[in-house]
Amino acid sequence: MEFQKKLYRKKIKELPEDLLPREKALKYGIESLSDIELLALLLGKGTKKLNVLGLADRILEGKGLSALKDADMKKLLGIEGVGSAKALQILAIREIIRRVEEETEHLQMNSPEDVYSHLRWLSKEKQEKMVVLYTNTMNQILGEEVVAVGSLNILNIKPRDIFVHALRYNAYGIIMAHNHPEGTHQPSKEDIDFTRLIKESAEKLGFELLDHLIIGRKGYTSLHREGIV
Repeated sequence: MEFQKKLYRKKIKELPEDLLPREKALKYGIESLSDIELLALLLGKGTKKLNVLGLADRILEGKGLSALKDADMKKLLGIEGVGSAKALQILAIREIIRRVEEETEHLQMNSPEDVYSHLRWLSKEKQEKMVVLYTNTMNQILGEEVVAVGSLNILNIKPRDIFVHALRYNAYGIIMAHNHPEGTHQPSKEDIDFTRLIKESAEKLGFELLDHLIIGRKGYTSLHREGIV
């Protein structure tokens, strides 16, 4: 905690490059940023007493981006260093989150085609990414998380990376999807082994793995339809 306080009092240009939100995002991808770093990137500037990371931390109050759901103009203007311009920026972020969640509440994943339509953007990604959808008993999406990014061996993804969010969303179903940037959507042996591992682990923890889609440039394979899930 004391280290963080010292860090937040430093001028942003005095911090190591890997701690600078913009540089970190450019180097490792936007998914690598913490909630504080994401908000800091949007705010742009801090105050005389706190750099932008410190200001973002003060606004989030240690609660993560969920703290923005309760934000209003009066509360934000009561935070030292937040004027009307920054308050409006934050409220705009809150409204975007609200609208996205409102849309997501009505999305139902009743078939592999539904999942592919929702995650088709993965087919254009140049990096391999694992995305997990968390659903209720009606197959409505409760949450969506990118759990891994980069040139990865799928077996290096730990089951806990997937199940920690399932617990957070109090989900019933889990749908995994990842892309093969080289183009093919045929599952590898590692894809199949990993899927079976997650299926077994999900059953033990009280969740249900509904599907795992392998997405290529021109199509996908559903491991549910292949009889693996």
